[in-house]
Amino acid sequence: MDARSARLFSQRPVVSKTDKLAVAQTVRRRRYAAKDCSQALSQGHASDLPSGTDEEEMTRTHIEYDLSFATPAFVGDAAQQAQWRTPPLKALIRQWWRVVKAPQVGFSVDGPDGLRAAENILFGSASDNKSHQSLVRLRLKEWAVGHLANSAWPRQEINKISLGKPGPGIRADLYLGFGPVAPESRGKGIAEHVRLAIDPQKQRNELSVLFARTVTGSQIDEVRQAIRLASWFGGIGSRSRNGWGSITFQGDAIPRLPPSPNDLTAYCQPFRGCFTTDRDWPHAIGKDDLGPLVWVGKKDGATFRNWREAVFFLATLRRDIRAAAKHFGRNEDISANQLIAYPVTKANNRRWGNDERIAGSLRLKVVETGQGLVPVAVHLPCAVPRGLFDKLSSNDQQWINRHQIEIWGAVHQDIDQKMNRLGAAK
Repeated sequence: MDARSARLFSQRPVVSKTDKLAVAQTVRRRRYAAKDCSQALSQGHASDLPSGTDEEEMTRTHIEYDLSFATPAFVGDAAQQAQWRTPPLKALIRQWWRVVKAPQVGFSVDGPDGLRAAENILFGSASDNKSHQSLVRLRLKEWAVGHLANSAWPRQEINKISLGKPGPGIRADLYLGFGPVAPESRGKGIAEHVRLAIDPQKQRNELSVLFARTVTGSQIDEVRQAIRLASWFGGIGSRSRNGWGSITFQGDAIPRLPPSPNDLTAYCQPFRGCFTTDRDWPHAIGKDDLGPLVWVGKKDGATFRNWREAVFFLATLRRDIRAAAKHFGRNEDISANQLIAYPVTKANNRRWGNDERIAGSLRLKVVETGQGLVPVAVHLPCAVPRGLFDKLSSNDQQWINRHQIEIWGAVHQDIDQKMNRLGAAK
């Protein structure tokens, strides 16, 4: 993927002068939209409809969902207030829409028939001096602020995991949520602090997805499929790939869990073919000889009574995944754990530095089933981002090409020992 193509999928997009102008224009429009937003909030509704939009144009087709979290959600606004907002929801839907749409365009990003063009048509764009409004709008019933504060964080109810070193270990939420869950620093005189979060036990919401009158039936169906995948595998907010902010969309006849591998066939690609240089973004759910790289539930079939137990399980799973990868060691600058996610504590890459990021392609989640909480894992295998790959020595590049499939295979085997493959006999 070239630098221009990478903008759509990178975590830190390159911003051109024209992009900056478009952003400035958007900011000005949103200042006026804020007045309408405040009125909507006073009436108990909030949406991403811009000021001046004729709502009648967006109500030919709409779908309603009830939203809930299975784990605390660190969804920060500008003041880190863990507020219910539409932008992270729309970003999540777009991520999974790409998985839905990518095979239809042959996984091509650029060009008039590529993924970028289709995404801009459906979800809108403001670049290259062209502004196109989204055909999909979201409205939340309320924009409530999170209730789960640092003072109410259930520290005493969360067990510690062992890291194989002398000592008491580390609390599971600190291990899995480093960042929003900040550890104590005695040397700096900093106390442990947990960012404000949306409480999964007390805070729910309602979402309306509205479609423009010009939208096609196939476009609506693509969005519905994306929301279904987001409900099965997605999360929002900080550390969502580790299971925080595990969100469920109830409505449109979405099952709580994917019923069978057949329900995922259209979104799967052979695992070994997902690492080509033009596939350096999450484009599909992987599959191997055992089926989709999707795991649902513990091996023993037990469920969790609360999110604290679920977080402990996911923390031990993440620890063991890193141990399975660490077995393969490192080359010059690259190490196996850096392929799982980057940066890695105490194992940074001098060619990448401290600021580069590789988002984890293995996603963890927790789902409330009615009989308890169930862990879910899904792998969307993809190549190392081209910009980072090109910074490595040829020796390290060859090392990645030789070992990455084997490294991920070991990770899959480790998860197979702890969780059930979707569709596998129990």
